[in-house]
Amino acid sequence: MRVTLIYPSVGRKEHTPYVRAWQMQPLSMALLASLMPSDVDVRFYDDRMEDIPFDEPTDLVAISVETFTALRAYKIARQFRARGVPVVMGGYHVTLVPDEPRQEADAIIIGDAEPVWNQVLDDARHHRLQPIYDGRGKRTLDGIRPRREIFTGKPYQNITLVEFARGCNFKCDFCSITAFHEANQNHRPAHEVAAEMVATGSRRFFIVDDNVVSQPAKVRELCQELVPLGLGWVGQASIHIAQDGGLLDLMVKSGCRGVLIGMESLDPANLRDMGKSWNLAGGGYAESLRRFRDHGLAVYGTFVFGYDNDDRAVIQRSIDFAREHKLFLAAFNHLVPFPGTPLYRRLQQEGRLLKPRWWLDPTSRVGDVSFRPKKLDPAELEALCLDARRQFYNWSSIFERICDRKANVRNLLMLGVYLGLNLEAHFDIDRRQGLLLGAGLAEWKPVDEPVPV
Repeated sequence: MRVTLIYPSVGRKEHTPYVRAWQMQPLSMALLASLMPSDVDVRFYDDRMEDIPFDEPTDLVAISVETFTALRAYKIARQFRARGVPVVMGGYHVTLVPDEPRQEADAIIIGDAEPVWNQVLDDARHHRLQPIYDGRGKRTLDGIRPRREIFTGKPYQNITLVEFARGCNFKCDFCSITAFHEANQNHRPAHEVAAEMVATGSRRFFIVDDNVVSQPAKVRELCQELVPLGLGWVGQASIHIAQDGGLLDLMVKSGCRGVLIGMESLDPANLRDMGKSWNLAGGGYAESLRRFRDHGLAVYGTFVFGYDNDDRAVIQRSIDFAREHKLFLAAFNHLVPFPGTPLYRRLQQEGRLLKPRWWLDPTSRVGDVSFRPKKLDPAELEALCLDARRQFYNWSSIFERICDRKANVRNLLMLGVYLGLNLEAHFDIDRRQGLLLGAGLAEWKPVDEPVPV
């Protein structure tokens, strides 16, 4: 039996390379490949960086679907199904809006794939695929061993992704991951994660958990396992850990180089509305950032604009704050109403969604604002977010922030990483802005160049 795994792109922009920051290893594909029996021939294609061979013989196609990739995923599925190849879809978008992908696939997986994948394969072998396979409530993360060889030869970023936990215990109203996991989190055994990291032969890791510290006792277990290994890692964390000096010490000893912090807003009313008032505990952002810096931890701060209290002044104050406090990296994005979230339901009830299914609109582009903010016009919010990125990643800002010797450039390795990522972000601004959702490589090829069917 042959199974083809597909990871769709968000879309394409004419005559423009795909956004480099979006070219990390898709760990979900390696995990799915690891579930295949030895008699299954697995092929993997990453739509972000290679053509998909639609005419290559295969018995089943499995596609991972996120909201931003849904339109492209459905286009790919139609190509295979037109050739008589059955398609199964999974991913958080499928779980949150199952009735939609059911129209585009022969089968969908709701929740985790691990509990049901053997049944999916057996049914596919016998040509009796069921419309829905439900993996919710059956999660077990012991014994995971991703098949990373499927990544061989593909030009991913030079960092290895590893999973410690799924889900997050917090309840931010805009977060589709929280909606998927229903504010729960499950962990792998810490010793298995450490063993996997050693086995990869890599020295640089991104722990992909949505919040690696939402259960401090668990991350302490992992850090204790990592201390003797001499590896380097970064991860996503909530800012409340700045108040736990002992945990920060242990994270640094274990090889943590930096943390991505969802700062989201400087405005207390906005934080209250999104369910993150606790962000300002412990003396506020400035004090928390000082504590991270004193421990030598670089901070990638993310901000989201478009909540009801946001105006031009709030956005500019956020940019100035990020530069003043010399954040290692920063993201300035407009609010995105993901289906299945409390935010989406609220905006829908208030009649503020401009495109209720924006992810399926063939005219949608990255950077479009799909709802009506209270204090800004949609086009104005879009322009302000773009300007925020340009201000933060302009040459003067990059060289101002390089002066932070405690965290950003505390050694030559961090200096190299800082310059590489900030230069990449500088050039990626225009690559991502206006990228057409759902567009594939073939749609931008010259007419005299052969186009895959």
